[in-house]
Amino acid sequence: MRTTRARAFVPIAVSAVAVLAVAGSAAAKTPTFTRISAAGAGPIPSDGVVRTPDGVLHLVYQTSPGGVAAPNGLGARTISPAGHVGPQVSALQGWQAGRPGLVLLPGGTLEAVFGAVSPGSAPVSGVWAVSSGDGGGTWGAPVDVKGGGPLEALAYGADVTAQMAGSTPVLTLPQAGGLVVQQGLGGGSPAQLITSVSDGAAGDVNSAVDAGSGEVVASWQSLAGSGGTYIQGVAPAVGAPQLVPGQQRNELVIAGRDTGPGVFAAYTPDNKVVRLVRYGGGSVAVGSVAGVTPKTLGVATGPDGRIWVMWGDDSAGLAVTRSNKGVTRFEPIQHLTHVPSSLFRLAGDGRLGPLDLLVDEIPPVKSGPIPPAGTFYARVLPVLSMTVGSTAVKDKHGKVTGYTLTVKVTDAGDPVAAATVQAAGHTAKTTAAGTAKLSIPPQASGHVTVTVTKPTYQVLSRSVPA
Repeated sequence: MRTTRARAFVPIAVSAVAVLAVAGSAAAKTPTFTRISAAGAGPIPSDGVVRTPDGVLHLVYQTSPGGVAAPNGLGARTISPAGHVGPQVSALQGWQAGRPGLVLLPGGTLEAVFGAVSPGSAPVSGVWAVSSGDGGGTWGAPVDVKGGGPLEALAYGADVTAQMAGSTPVLTLPQAGGLVVQQGLGGGSPAQLITSVSDGAAGDVNSAVDAGSGEVVASWQSLAGSGGTYIQGVAPAVGAPQLVPGQQRNELVIAGRDTGPGVFAAYTPDNKVVRLVRYGGGSVAVGSVAGVTPKTLGVATGPDGRIWVMWGDDSAGLAVTRSNKGVTRFEPIQHLTHVPSSLFRLAGDGRLGPLDLLVDEIPPVKSGPIPPAGTFYARVLPVLSMTVGSTAVKDKHGKVTGYTLTVKVTDAGDPVAAATVQAAGHTAKTTAAGTAKLSIPPQASGHVTVTVTKPTYQVLSRSVPA
């Protein structure tokens, strides 16, 4: 598939017979997708997700006895730093829990927060939490963590998203047509209604943290007036609501950088091109893939300030790319030929480098009965680009005795150090500027294959004249 990008990569300036800009293939190998859950899939965040300092990604989600039955508890899984999916662990049984949020408390405890009415003869409507102090292996009994304000007298069953503002858990909950935010857990924790009649919320609430300021930002789909999707700072203080441009979708997935300021969301102005908007102002073009409609869009946090952007449809598959450290340009777009029967939501976490992609979908079906919807997981490696300068080396008689290859390796325009460059049996490492030089003999074919490798990236291999 043809792809377009916001900016072209600029070849390095060398004295050479040929300088070739060589980018990673857009038709990337599609990774394996593994089912995580079979309940709660849809445009609303289905999984509470958090990454612990050991690199493990933790997920908590609704469980269901199957079919159209109501949820009967919460399940938990881990995804290792190497991308291996662990077995499901029961975090809660016998409760019709809403979709949960998940945070890592300062002491290392995992806290899954959900809305529910407790079972039994004396049911209590509230916001509840279950905790794990052993990395998600076992979970304690539910505790009511409902705060005050607009939550005190409400029959509560909303879906929860959760983030940490410093050492304080911040819960974002759609309730009675509005967005309620609770700061802290338990009685006395302040809670307030954020939305108004002008931007009233539906249920599709997401949240993210600005790593530069510690601000928690929420997003939602509004049904007020002509509708729209909004992003707004909600904790520690309430900021100004910002209407996201472009075509409206039923959810706005947002993500903050892992370092530095900024919370971002993807949108499309024309149902073809994807752009990235920043809360507080500003946007940048991401690009497009011919044939892939941005029906569903998502973003995820990457390393060193980078942002992953994902979009796709249920006819041509998924498109994935990652920004540079300044979030001003993007890697070559990967086209994944994973075509869901129905695509609901794209999200994930890319803090380790690769993207741990989470897709809410009805999976592809070639024949037979339609499998249940659910959350599916795949690991997507980022891609590199390179430019190659080839300079002929001649003897005193003018005969070509070899070639000097000058290779520059970049990631969305940022130089890549310590990448391994190989050609014709010769090897070199790139410098801090992303460059490496190789001296090779003349090739009988007139071409040589240059291969670039670096851990956590896809292998980049291209043939160039030599």
